[in-house]
Amino acid sequence: MGDFWKPTAELYSALFEKPKMSQKLLEKPPFKYIFDIIMETTKQTGYAKGLYTNDELDGNSYDNKDKKLLFLQKIIDLTQMMLKEEIAAKPTLIVIGLEPENTNFLLQTIYRAAVSGKNSKIYVEQVLAKIGACPKEIGQVQEHNKKPEQLNSINNLQPQSIIEQQQQLIYGLENEIKQKDAIIINLEQQIQALKSQLKQITKEA
Repeated sequence: MGDFWKPTAELYSALFEKPKMSQKLLEKPPFKYIFDIIMETTKQTGYAKGLYTNDELDGNSYDNKDKKLLFLQKIIDLTQMMLKEEIAAKPTLIVIGLEPENTNFLLQTIYRAAVSGKNSKIYVEQVLAKIGACPKEIGQVQEHNKKPEQLNSINNLQPQSIIEQQQQLIYGLENEIKQKDAIIINLEQQIQALKSQLKQITKEA
């Protein structure tokens, strides 16, 4: 499968001992493994502190796909802001184990952001503001998608509040589009795989 996992292992092995950097896990990182790496990185460096609610910090709370997608989208957004780089990894593909090379690249960029020496606090606040959260709400379940009907009260808001609310709406819609695009890509890949299997079966018949 290539050595794309090795830089990830080398970086994080220098930062902590557990979770252990395993070739098998890094070649197709499961969500729990990614979660543990990010949690330990925060513990060791302070990076992304405050990004997640108390519920989100509990590794046993991820009982559905949406929670996992939100967790991953938050760290991707934060890391992109910190490094001012575009990250190719998509939450919808990460949770189903596709494109592990991009997942490893995400982990490598998280590491670089974590050891950059920059304080992530201001960027954490920006990420939370985008998804409709306030720093004071840390520890509470957050509403991360603004509803269209919220625009009904827009006339009662100050200009800055209007801008922020519109930005939140745009952010939510953009994330929905990204997730749907990723689902389409995944379905196309599955179709191609099935076609290849069918051709192989036809040849053997």
